[in-house]
Amino acid sequence: MVSIFLIRHGKASSGWDSLNPDLNSIGRQQSLEVSKRLYERSLRSFDVFSSPLLRCKQTAKPFCDLSKKKLNIDQRLSEIPSPIKDLTERVLWLKRVLPLTWKQLENDSDSLSSGIDYSLWRSDIFGFLKSLKKDTYIFTHFVVINSIVGSIKNNNKVVNFNADNTSVTHLTYKDGAIKIISLGEESITKIN
Repeated sequence: MVSIFLIRHGKASSGWDSLNPDLNSIGRQQSLEVSKRLYERSLRSFDVFSSPLLRCKQTAKPFCDLSKKKLNIDQRLSEIPSPIKDLTERVLWLKRVLPLTWKQLENDSDSLSSGIDYSLWRSDIFGFLKSLKKDTYIFTHFVVINSIVGSIKNNNKVVNFNADNTSVTHLTYKDGAIKIISLGEESITKIN
């Protein structure tokens, strides 16, 4: 059995109005705290993966430093692709689509015109999870975590719980099945 830990990145210096924000001072402190907690619980051989985005890599770095593990980057762990290029309009799009189901998001006019295949995006995430051979810590994003949790729960909503910054969601993978052991801490996250 493989244990999978999904860690949402720490608090970023800005939100969707920036292409690739870094962590702010709170986020840097959060990354140190979660790294200590994770390191204390890590007993066996494991890998560490991150989204290529800066806030995830910065959240993972203290854990990699403590555990002396290499940080592996995988594009499939990136946040949901946006059909909107204008950063201000992208925030409005995100606020509009987060309450939807995946089917509604896929049929949204902006989504349709972009040609983005959200089913493929979600499928790629599960393909990555099912390729794991040993315990793995994954530093990723709000909607990535929600897409995984929703799929496991057979819930078609885009948002299934409000994963807080540096929350840790524990899954297991065995015999082709991914199960939720525990959801991470929740908070009302401001989409900005």
